[in-house]
Amino acid sequence: MAGLAIDLRHPAGAFLYNVTKPKLVIDGIDHQVPDWGQYLFDVPPGPHRVEVWVPYVFPRRAGRASVDLVIAEQGVSMEYMAPSVTFAKGSLGPAGQQKSAGFKTVHAFNIAAIVLVVIAFIYLRTR
Repeated sequence: MAGLAIDLRHPAGAFLYNVTKPKLVIDGIDHQVPDWGQYLFDVPPGPHRVEVWVPYVFPRRAGRASVDLVIAEQGVSMEYMAPSVTFAKGSLGPAGQQKSAGFKTVHAFNIAAIVLVVIAFIYLRTR
């Protein structure tokens, strides 16, 4: 029987993902995963639909990603990367190639916040 190897990941700085676990659905069937990490599922060769998301308050299914694929006899290796921003889509595809959506936006906001704090600090010190 062929297999589906999937690595469920989230951005290192997105610590809130550590309090929840991703949900994985293969062909409409929920597959329980205990936590983030690598898993192997026995899946027969042929066409399949894989969906992954993270349960959240709003939206209820954050970082949704799905893909239709054909699993060959030797199996398939995939990777899911949760987004840095909960309203963005997750990334699901070939292993080692997935990036976190919203990563650059989060860093831009962080840099802007630091700059504002430094400006406020300098302004208050000169008064």
